[in-house]
Amino acid sequence: MKCLNCDTEFEGNFCPECGQSAKTGRFTMKFILQNLTTAILGRDGGVWFTLKNLFSRPGAMIVEILSGKRKKYFSPFPMLFLALTLYILVTSATTGFMLQEAFSQSDTVFTEESEEIDSQSIEVYHLLKNTVFFFINHYTLCFLLTLPLFVIAARACYGRDNRKKYYWAEYIITIVYALVIVVLFRCLTKLTYLFDHDLALSLGFTLAPLVMIVACTACSRKMLGFSIAKTAWRSFLLVLLYSLMLFGLLLIGAILFALIVLNGKGDINIQLG
Repeated sequence: MKCLNCDTEFEGNFCPECGQSAKTGRFTMKFILQNLTTAILGRDGGVWFTLKNLFSRPGAMIVEILSGKRKKYFSPFPMLFLALTLYILVTSATTGFMLQEAFSQSDTVFTEESEEIDSQSIEVYHLLKNTVFFFINHYTLCFLLTLPLFVIAARACYGRDNRKKYYWAEYIITIVYALVIVVLFRCLTKLTYLFDHDLALSLGFTLAPLVMIVACTACSRKMLGFSIAKTAWRSFLLVLLYSLMLFGLLLIGAILFALIVLNGKGDINIQLG
């Protein structure tokens, strides 16, 4: 038979050239449902199977993936995208409405007292508002843009011997799976907003750094070969270094913007909404 993908003539169940199944046919609803079910629940590459191992034996799973046993696990970046999509949906249904309401009230105050507030304060407020909404609407992009900071911090904090032993890309895989745990935890904290607003804010601010440390420790301990205590300490340094780098970048951006606004060296035209 001839392969529908690469036109190679072959015998058997799979094309020897590209690996496509000989039984590949037209798309049907049954085919789509079977693939969707397999992708979510299947043992080979299934989301549920990967999540179960990520929370029950994360270190062993990472070691297996880095050593080449990858077929039965869902790929890290698609897993992270799924977690971030879930986070966006949960945020839109919970704290997103709170932010919209808060900014709506602030817009009213700025409109009513516009004559008493200087134009620079209004421009700063508009920038802050649009920055917050950009972060909410493009959370996945913003999250991925800070991923290099995580990897740099991991390379710096997990020891010289491991820097020689593992490639940059292998650190990325480990960090991405750890971030999946962090994002799913944030989804849970957002859901508590439906029942207790103060509890949701408290969990988000107090437990998020701790969960990040725990996730990095769980995912990297077997890979690094450290004790739990040593891995936890290095993961604490990782989170601290990441936070300092992120704060430094934000501070530099805020200073540059303040210099532009205060010195009148740039035109800023940001519309409401």
